[in-house]
Amino acid sequence: MYLVFCYGTLRSGESNHAVIKGATLIESFSWTNGQLYDTRDGYPALIKNEDANVYGEVYEVDDQLLEKINLLQGYQEGRDHNLYEQVMQMIESDRGSYEAITYIMRKPEKRFIEIPGGDWATYRNSKK
Repeated sequence: MYLVFCYGTLRSGESNHAVIKGATLIESFSWTNGQLYDTRDGYPALIKNEDANVYGEVYEVDDQLLEKINLLQGYQEGRDHNLYEQVMQMIESDRGSYEAITYIMRKPEKRFIEIPGGDWATYRNSKK
């Protein structure tokens, strides 16, 4: 089993949440270091940044669900040009800390929009 930090479309109530149907929700409110961006393609990107936080949820998934997440994230182990990189990152919550798989982009593209507050769901809902 694996812990995965979901900060975008995999979160509860978001467009790709069905991909992780059957996953166990460990933390509904958690955060990690990083800066969140709107890619303008309907999903966010987390970029490493020690001075900001990104908010999301932690799920426990099995091998099969992790494969589905990797496919959605455009991640293939050992490939040079992944859309996202899969890293182990410390995730914090009011109940404790977790080391979880987190999908990050190396750097933002010029067209990306910085998301103030680091919360995709709040940002997306403010755009409706």
